[in-house]
Amino acid sequence: MENYSGSSNAKMGEIALSNNGLLFFDELPHFSKTVLEALREPLEDNKILISRVNNKILYETKFTFISAMNPCPCGNLLSSVKECRCNELEIQRYKNRLSEPFLDRIDLYLVMNDSFNDSKNKVTSKELHENVIKAFIKQKQRGQKELNGKLSDEEIKKYCILDEESLNILEKARINYQLSFRSINKVLKVARTIADLNDNEIITKNDLLQSLNFRRR
Repeated sequence: MENYSGSSNAKMGEIALSNNGLLFFDELPHFSKTVLEALREPLEDNKILISRVNNKILYETKFTFISAMNPCPCGNLLSSVKECRCNELEIQRYKNRLSEPFLDRIDLYLVMNDSFNDSKNKVTSKELHENVIKAFIKQKQRGQKELNGKLSDEEIKKYCILDEESLNILEKARINYQLSFRSINKVLKVARTIADLNDNEIITKNDLLQSLNFRRR
């Protein structure tokens, strides 16, 4: 926290309190537009400036943001066993509650399928934990001060190195999907983590393709 001037009367909110932790929003579209748009600065810059009369305070916001939402208002659009009661207009209005600039600041998107009791996980919790630790160690061995998800633009250039085939694929994806500079950097940061999990020093074709698969469509 950095106090610019005056006495500190600005109380820390949930965003500032989540620094170095997790911030989870359930039923994301039901949050007010004001709250969602206020997340854009801390998600992009990892800090937030609170201004009050004669007082400005800068809080660090290096948190992991996780959210969940239904595919439609009734929640059954992608269900294999339940019927969706929503029409196309209702579904579009529901999705339009989230602005493009806000969505562009999300690193990964994942559509969840129906969960049944007989379904089995391919990877155990212990194996997941070991993989996370392995990726963390590789990041530290490279000399990174920040984790992959919080790399700056300059650090991305230094640590997110692609082979020639991956560079060509990224350029095609940029054109075909009209990726913004911000979106490309997010693809690279996710690909860097996938490469770490796959024990690859340089981001390969498969690492990049998997990262692109996690982008919003």
